[in-house]
Amino acid sequence: MTLRENMKHRLLSEHFGKVKKTPLQYSEHFDIANHGDIKGYGREALVNIFLKEHLPDSIEYLTGEIFDEFDKRSGQVDIILQSKSFPKVPLLGNTQLVYSDAVMAAIEVKSNLTKQHLYAIFEQFKKVKLLNRKAIIKGGGMLSDLKKIPCIIFAFKVPVHRKIVEHVNKFSVLKKVPLTDFAPDMVVVLDSDFYICRNDGWIFPPVPERALFRHWEGLPHENLVGIYIYLINLSSSYLFDPPNFSVAPYFEKSILNKS
Repeated sequence: MTLRENMKHRLLSEHFGKVKKTPLQYSEHFDIANHGDIKGYGREALVNIFLKEHLPDSIEYLTGEIFDEFDKRSGQVDIILQSKSFPKVPLLGNTQLVYSDAVMAAIEVKSNLTKQHLYAIFEQFKKVKLLNRKAIIKGGGMLSDLKKIPCIIFAFKVPVHRKIVEHVNKFSVLKKVPLTDFAPDMVVVLDSDFYICRNDGWIFPPVPERALFRHWEGLPHENLVGIYIYLINLSSSYLFDPPNFSVAPYFEKSILNKS
């Protein structure tokens, strides 16, 4: 019997089903730690076990703050993806100040995503989305151009994942802020075989309805495929039609106050 005859699904489907088991097994160690969120463990698991192994070598994975040409800052972001062709501003180790125009995507990682975590991430993404950004990530065809920084939530576990969209809408009403100014572009819940993504064509063909999100309803073991496709598409856009970037605006009027 050949390998293909032993397989229940297509080759990539089988691959991602097996890949998913490793970070899930890794996440079982989170309960051993004494502190609550274990950001570092989750971040390292996602970057080293999945992202670095599957995405092009042209991407680098940073942590730190994103800032714009007016010196507005995002606050600490777990994972910042940018092309290696863009400059860096290192602080210590892999901690960076990252130019808003250089960012490919921002990812917040949670071992166990609670409602409190979710609302804190919305506040974080609001800061990220409101950063000034001249660079546009070009879509083309059915893919919308992205004028704001793409933001992703990656959670290993979520108590009630089906209420995520409900909380997005509640936050919008509570804070009186448009959905496009804070809502994640994608949410992945690893152990629940679940993800949602923006209805913008970057993963699925957009549907004419005005819904902000599309729900993935594929095979249970394939929920890592969405973030893989999304980041591959972003990477391809940077490779074939890179955003215009100039460091000059970040230095204009360097003296803020005369002594």
